[in-house]
Amino acid sequence: MLDLLVAGHEIGPSFWAIPSCFYQRSDDLEGVFCLPFTESCSGSINEISYTIRYPEYRLQEDRWVIRQTGIYHRYDKTSSQSLFVLFNPTPQSQAHSQAENLLRNFCPEIESDPFWLHRLLFETYFPAWRKYIAIHEQRFLPLAGSTIATFISGPLAVGYDTLRTLTALQTRFLEVPAILKSATDILDELCNVSSSRSGVSTNYPGVHYFKNHRRECIAISHNASHLQQRAQIVSKLLADTLLLRDQVLAKEQNANMLQLNKSAVFITTLSLVYLPSSFLATIFGMNFFDMDEANNRIVGTPMIWIFFVSAAALTAVTFLLYYWLLRRDSATLRALAPKIQRSQTWTIEGVRRRFTGGGGANPSIELQAC
Repeated sequence: MLDLLVAGHEIGPSFWAIPSCFYQRSDDLEGVFCLPFTESCSGSINEISYTIRYPEYRLQEDRWVIRQTGIYHRYDKTSSQSLFVLFNPTPQSQAHSQAENLLRNFCPEIESDPFWLHRLLFETYFPAWRKYIAIHEQRFLPLAGSTIATFISGPLAVGYDTLRTLTALQTRFLEVPAILKSATDILDELCNVSSSRSGVSTNYPGVHYFKNHRRECIAISHNASHLQQRAQIVSKLLADTLLLRDQVLAKEQNANMLQLNKSAVFITTLSLVYLPSSFLATIFGMNFFDMDEANNRIVGTPMIWIFFVSAAALTAVTFLLYYWLLRRDSATLRALAPKIQRSQTWTIEGVRRRFTGGGGANPSIELQAC
């Protein structure tokens, strides 16, 4: 269909740049790209094409999305006739419906203003930018207030989920100035083209419309840049707060471990104090000794050597096992220890350690600093 349109009206090759921007997307590929203002002249024929992006609220999904629309304008200065090709993301978009109503009602401004569709495009879509930013600002302000009012020593009302939300809002604020910068450049070019058209002065109302929209774009862009900087500051503050909170928890755990170590030392000291007496009580409780009441003396059994030989043998076996584990570089002890999953560090220092550290296949390999 587009081929027939191009062939029937002798449309220039710059037209094909617009449909190339409309394709199926599964992610945010070219999320802020807008086709710049393109103008070509051939005799009395003047061709204009560009694309703009605008926010739109999806009622079914209850969320805001960024859409794009494109326009091709072919104007014949001799006959004062215009050919418009409007590309819409949906069949019944707002600009398409309003343009169709104006054409059906034979509105007088269509005949007097060859740039009426350009003005209609900006009047229809660009007021939504202010509401789009206000909606995201309503989500941002409570998070910013909670982050600023958080004390490290007290319970945290925010966490890593809040940091993730702030990062998403920061990304939303960041893309607005880039999109509106393209729109501002397009409005500048429309002002120049409409004011330089033969028979039109700088007091032409369409020029003032474009200038007003340009000022509105600049104001919205400044607001978005301000909110993006605030979101960046709050995100950094929250990240530092969470980091310091983790350090406070680590300090408390270290204090608890120190207290446990003191308890372990105290218990060990008590064991050393009571161990000799317990050892003696064990010996005398094994019937190795008996009281000779006739002679009023203690009589020992000759089988007491069994106790000392068994104790010495058990001690020797314990030391031999410990010595054997040390000789095997504590491989068995490391196997018994709990494993900690560590992610690979793909940094310059990490790669240098992999090539130059001990245990490598070729320790002579080194990386030179660039």
